[in-house]
Amino acid sequence: MNAMLLQRQAMDKHGMVVTMDVKGKILSANEKCSELSGFAEHEIVGKYITAFAITNISNSDISAIFSALALGNIWQGEVHSLRKTGEPWFVFATVVPVVKKAPLVDHLIVIATDISQQKRLEKSLSEGRAFYRSITDSIGEGVYAVNAEGKTQFLNPAASRLLGWTLEELQDRRFHDTVHYQKGDGTLLKREQCPVNLTIRDGKSYTSYEDFFTDKRGRLFPISIVAVPLLNNEGKPDGHVGVFNDISSQKAIEHKLQKAYDEAQGANKAKTDFLATMSHEIRTPMNAIIGLTHLALETQDNDQRQQYLEKVQKSSNALLELMNSILDFSKVEANKIDILDEPFTLTKTIDKLAQVFQVKAQQKQLQLLFDIRCSTKIRCSGDSEKIYQVLLNLLSNAIKFTETGHVLLKIDKRGNELGFSVSDTGMGISDTGKTKLFNAFEQADASISRKFGGTGLGLAICKRLVELMGGELTIESKVNEGTNFAFSLPICIEDTEPSDSLLPVSIPSEVLCIQTHKSVEQGCQILCQTLQRFNIHCLIADPNENLLPKQADFSIVFLPVDESSWKSFLRHVQFGEYHELNCNVLISPFSKEEVQKRIGTSLSKNIRIIELPFTEGELISTLSPLHASTNKKTSEGLESKKWRTKRLLNKRVLVVDDDLISVEISQQILKDLGVNVVTAMTGELALALCKSNTFDAILLDCHLPGITGYDIAETLTHKEGCYTPIIALSADETNEASEKALSAGMCHHLVKPATADEIVHTIDIHIHAGYMEITPPSETDAFIASLLSFYDTYSQRSVMSNLLNIFHEPTHTSQLLTELLADAQRIGATTLERCLHRFMEAKQRPDTINAKHISDISFELDATLRLIAHTIDKSEVGNECNEASDVDNTSLRSSLEEVKNALEAYDAKALELITALAARHFGLGHSHTLNQLKKLASIYDFEGALVVAQSLIDEINNDRTE
Repeated sequence: MNAMLLQRQAMDKHGMVVTMDVKGKILSANEKCSELSGFAEHEIVGKYITAFAITNISNSDISAIFSALALGNIWQGEVHSLRKTGEPWFVFATVVPVVKKAPLVDHLIVIATDISQQKRLEKSLSEGRAFYRSITDSIGEGVYAVNAEGKTQFLNPAASRLLGWTLEELQDRRFHDTVHYQKGDGTLLKREQCPVNLTIRDGKSYTSYEDFFTDKRGRLFPISIVAVPLLNNEGKPDGHVGVFNDISSQKAIEHKLQKAYDEAQGANKAKTDFLATMSHEIRTPMNAIIGLTHLALETQDNDQRQQYLEKVQKSSNALLELMNSILDFSKVEANKIDILDEPFTLTKTIDKLAQVFQVKAQQKQLQLLFDIRCSTKIRCSGDSEKIYQVLLNLLSNAIKFTETGHVLLKIDKRGNELGFSVSDTGMGISDTGKTKLFNAFEQADASISRKFGGTGLGLAICKRLVELMGGELTIESKVNEGTNFAFSLPICIEDTEPSDSLLPVSIPSEVLCIQTHKSVEQGCQILCQTLQRFNIHCLIADPNENLLPKQADFSIVFLPVDESSWKSFLRHVQFGEYHELNCNVLISPFSKEEVQKRIGTSLSKNIRIIELPFTEGELISTLSPLHASTNKKTSEGLESKKWRTKRLLNKRVLVVDDDLISVEISQQILKDLGVNVVTAMTGELALALCKSNTFDAILLDCHLPGITGYDIAETLTHKEGCYTPIIALSADETNEASEKALSAGMCHHLVKPATADEIVHTIDIHIHAGYMEITPPSETDAFIASLLSFYDTYSQRSVMSNLLNIFHEPTHTSQLLTELLADAQRIGATTLERCLHRFMEAKQRPDTINAKHISDISFELDATLRLIAHTIDKSEVGNECNEASDVDNTSLRSSLEEVKNALEAYDAKALELITALAARHFGLGHSHTLNQLKKLASIYDFEGALVVAQSLIDEINNDRTE
């Protein structure tokens, strides 16, 4: 009894004890109860439990609890109540039924522990957390926290906005592998090599302005970051907290400042180099003039005086050419150049160029070739003298900087434009040299002016003249391979070429061209193309390949600079092997005198000699001396049109370009795949369309007038909730252009002119960038089964680890890559296949190149897996659609009736209706006929298309009656 009394006293001391009957009437209460509730014992005994003003349990729940207690069940839980004075108090209670005579419960004993202090601490802690969260939520920088395993534990709103990820999406992912896995150049950054992780591991803070994060859309952007380690109870790193910000704008400003600084430095250097060059270029001929005139005055030998004066004249001409270049440039800079608009033909310009450069090319033993792919009599309107000046400068430079090989002038017609290009096999120009090539007073290399002379003004003048005439001078060049300058001018008056004059009757209808050396192959081809434009059949034969015919009515022998080829040709002539071939004409890079000297008496004196470059007029005159004249995988695979159409059908794409032809091309490419295309030709219209419409992708030209593509991308990507993939189109293929596009928020950079496959594939992979669970269709054919097999094999995490192992062994041929290549070919993943081929071909190159390839392979493999997931998702829908389409032709017949009405009315809308119809029924029963209908309509053969449409309607009607 004493023990029970002590136990009761101990319980009363530390806990609240109350007894109640089964209806909740309080029978007794200890002092602790009075202390906690604020009620005296006599104030609560005899009252019901509701006297405690319980706040966390409703009356209905209280009734339910007492019903359970009456059955002998024990109840436990928290009870929140209010003191007599109104302050809250909290206990954890256990209510035990007391049974004296089973099964009836006699009364209830409540034993409760005070948890008020615990609740106050919890509230304080909660308020503290809310306070600190409000701080992190209001910070403009992104804040994240990761644990020791690198998994994300916290993201503030700014971090979610910058990264595009929510905390729920990142909780099961390593932060590094999802966000920080790429360097600025796009190569992989392994977690073990990550500077943040390495610094945190040592327990130190990390600060950097050179790191890059990748957001959910795949956009790589520069960041500033401060990371601080989180320490455990033992003081060891147990994760870290990072604060970061997107510094794309700051980096862009830094880039602009650096560029401006470099340009200022370059301008200062150019000024110094120009003064040095001018000093050399002016003093050299002046010294010659002064010295030679002195010698001419002193000598009494007339022949010697003549030689001196000839050299004085040459030096004077060189000085005059220099002065003219400077004056021309000053006129161009001051916009004092007048561009004439007068009718002309190419004949005079080409003949003048041939006369000027024929001797210069012969002196260096170069092949000077004129590849004129249109009639020289075509009517043009413009400034022929300015065109001549540009071509004169380009050809002069080409011959100056080419030691062996050929110089080629090519002219062709493109609609109302004439395209001009001058190419050579000379020294070429480095990428660094190209950037300053068109700058005044600069040459690609300072050593060039010392070796070859020149002011560096010629190309600057050419560029401005071409621009003033409505064109653009471009350059392509590789060091030690050669250079090509090109421009186009809208100067053609007529769309069609004039018919050439009737050729003399004596001109042969067939000509044999004998190619004596590999080096003259291009010249022989140009000769044949020229003759064939005059309906003269030309056959090229190579005696070195034993392809000479037994006889020919008329032959032209094309000889090179190579001495051995001349000796071989003359030996064949002496042995009579060319006797039946009637060798009437010789073409070579040498002068007529040199050719006569070389052939001696081996050939007839009546042999006709053509000096390069040959022109149309000279060629016809010489030929008639008596007259004067003027790839199942690609069709069924993953990236085939069939599956692209199923994936892209009814997707909405906005095409933005200020060039109407580019817009029409992109529009037709996408419409053929069933894509709904909306177009805009200005940045203002594009933004307005994006404000009122939702698009699956945007194809955006970077260099729009007014609001540029970069401005549009930045505006859209800063719009909350906008994740539409934006694909850049630009003629600038530099890394800087690509980085600028990505920094603006675009997800991919395509270089113009992009192929149809490049445009479609890029849109396809970015529209289908999201991950989705694969649910195998109920019925699978062999192809879908192969896609499922590929997905199951290469979606494993171990595949990426194996790819990284290849990176550390660049010369090792991996079994994984061999199998991946074979599997990619099997399912028709052509982009991944090409990527793998590039890697295998480059496997002997440096590790840095291989790192880029591994990154590309990883990206393309990931894109392939996503396309597979979306393809399998569409395959089930496609099967249902196919069955429905095969059964019900009512919709098709109705659409064809609409097409028929448009064709009968010669309405251009017919082509649009047919294109959409062919896309909807791609791969179905009438797909072939609809494609035939589309081809006829695309060339505006509406009558032919009408016949096909009516035939298909009749066929459908017959199927119904049967």
